[in-house]
Amino acid sequence: MAPPYPRELVRSLEFIADVCNRRREGELTTAASLRRLCAEWGFPGTSTVTKADAEATWAVLPTIERMWDADRDTVAALVNRVFEQSDARPRLARHDDSDWHLHGLPAGAPLADVIAVDAAMALADLVRLDDLARCSRCADDRCERMFFDLSRNRSRRFCSTRCQSRTNVAAFRARHPSAPRDAAARD
Repeated sequence: MAPPYPRELVRSLEFIADVCNRRREGELTTAASLRRLCAEWGFPGTSTVTKADAEATWAVLPTIERMWDADRDTVAALVNRVFEQSDARPRLARHDDSDWHLHGLPAGAPLADVIAVDAAMALADLVRLDDLARCSRCADDRCERMFFDLSRNRSRRFCSTRCQSRTNVAAFRARHPSAPRDAAARD
């Protein structure tokens, strides 16, 4: 069993990965698509996201991805920079069906700052736990998707069974070039 992380931490990291993945894959291109994704995840206060909010959010995603991929000391420095730039002031909040958890900025703060601070707070917890290895990228060479690895021993390598199967089929074909290629095994 994976370490028992608070539900809000896991949810924040999975949300961040989803936002970054969908943006990179061209699924998040408008304020409306960002509003829909935030609503799917229950991200608060996003019903009035504008084009400017979306563009500011796109601008912070590279920093979030750098935090996701960096070593522990670099993540700590980037987290501190995000906190300083957004003037983060963490406080406990309880709302909807969520028990007490941290919000880094007050209600009404710019969405890009809220997303960046949420990511920074979640990654700061992993820095403190020395468990950043759980922030992973898919091992399929054709995929760069981010995912949060909740496996017992940090052994998850792929973002999906599709990528895992595609990689396994390619490896099999490389070992057995004369093997028949049936329609079910095609990419």
